Amino acid sequence: MPSFSVIAIIACFAYAIESIFGFGGTIIFLGISGLIYDFESLLKLAMIVGLSSGLAVLMQSYKYLSMKHLATILIYTIPGALIGTMMITYLASGLLIKLFSIILIIYGIINLFFPNIIIPKAIKLSLLILGGFIQGIYTVGGPFVLMGYKDNFTSKQELRSTMAGYFFVINSLRALFFLALGGSYTTIVGTYYPIAFLVMISVWLGYLVHTRIPELMFRKLIIIAITAIGIIILFTK
Repeated sequence: MPSFSVIAIIACFAYAIESIFGFGGTIIFLGISGLIYDFESLLKLAMIVGLSSGLAVLMQSYKYLSMKHLATILIYTIPGALIGTMMITYLASGLLIKLFSIILIIYGIINLFFPNIIIPKAIKLSLLILGGFIQGIYTVGGPFVLMGYKDNFTSKQELRSTMAGYFFVINSLRALFFLALGGSYTTIVGTYYPIAFLVMISVWLGYLVHTRIPELMFRKLIIIAITAIGIIILFTK
């Protein structure tokens, strides 16, 4: 079993970053801890800390959550997330996740060097749907959802809160679906549940940084973060 203290430190760092940018916590958590521990156990752990992170943001910034945007995102991503969860055993390969990481890197590079390029709506919709599918398999579909939908948010606080709502709902559904398929979280929850509270504190502290980032800089940092996360996945999975 993974070391409690090591996992706690990694999780608090990862989800503090997510609190700042609105996504990326699970990828950072899995990317770093995956270098040390068994990936299958970490996926279950990611579910616990991911739920606590989303809950912490919602408790803190619920007034910025857009129910309209959340409903739209869920409509496009829930089917893929459920299918992905059901097919984890067959699709959770290293080659597939590396392919997804390359898509993130290409997207990030294009947006960094050609910021005025107009991405067709059909491609954005495809990325949104793909994000749900990847969320179902690897719990790391957030960047794809954001790539497909980020231009619809009016502010960084709306983005952060609505994405937190999305992660909380989609991970709750995945957890219930996983249990319905015969899976179990008993051992993981019984051992690591205190980390959830530590993660919530880290999320609240991360918000202090989030509020100090100007809107224009935030949108640029989002693209840089997507690119960096693609690189993390490419070289750590």
